[in-house]
Amino acid sequence: MGEMHHLNVGCADASIITNDGATFLIDTHGIENHANLLPNNKTLGGVFITHQHYDHFDGLRFLKDRRYAISHLIYSPYERRRGDTSVEYEEWIEFEELKNHFVSQGTKTHTPYRQESWEKPFWQTNGLAFWIIGPHREIARRDTRELHDASLVVLVKATSSGRKCLYVGDASDANLEYIEQNTTKYCDDILHVSHHGSLNGAHSGFIKKANAQYAVISTASGVYDNVPHPTALQRYRENTKEKVYRTDTDGSLRWVI
Repeated sequence: MGEMHHLNVGCADASIITNDGATFLIDTHGIENHANLLPNNKTLGGVFITHQHYDHFDGLRFLKDRRYAISHLIYSPYERRRGDTSVEYEEWIEFEELKNHFVSQGTKTHTPYRQESWEKPFWQTNGLAFWIIGPHREIARRDTRELHDASLVVLVKATSSGRKCLYVGDASDANLEYIEQNTTKYCDDILHVSHHGSLNGAHSGFIKKANAQYAVISTASGVYDNVPHPTALQRYRENTKEKVYRTDTDGSLRWVI
């Protein structure tokens, strides 16, 4: 039996998944406040960084300072250009420095685009299957691209129970629209929604087709204007079968997988 934790880390993202003796992270902000959920041997099977914004990757510094080992680091394949305002230069460089530290300690890195085949998952280990649903290469590399166009979209499935969660990072409408138009049955269980409940990332077609039983919004009101956005909230409520959770009002969530 494993567990999936969607953590209350403010208007940011961090999740912990444990199964068959291994621990995996999906984004890392504020992870220091939930260190009791991390393994005592300080070895992480894998860390997914959906994209290179502080509020998704900056917990890597805590992991570095506390000498955690990361077997695999999987992160957005985005290619930043000079003058790119969708991710600040200092932000980009800090992620690169942290990544390089873990590489020097033996971490293997991966920068996947959307899978071309669905015959098998991107990665299967410790009773978990990880599928890379996005970003599609054409969306992530187009001339008008921004970082959220290349946010990883990761479907995690516990192979024994069938419990699933789709982690969307801060995927843009373009990223999500491609998934909606070119993928079948990409959720059907827990949807960890995009961009903290903002309107950008609340693509209505994607939300409807997700067919989510539960939606989780990792957010905090008052940090940014219209986050979470009332229209986005309404879309999630209308298209989620059971319940929409908000970490700022419901706290951290634990699921048995």
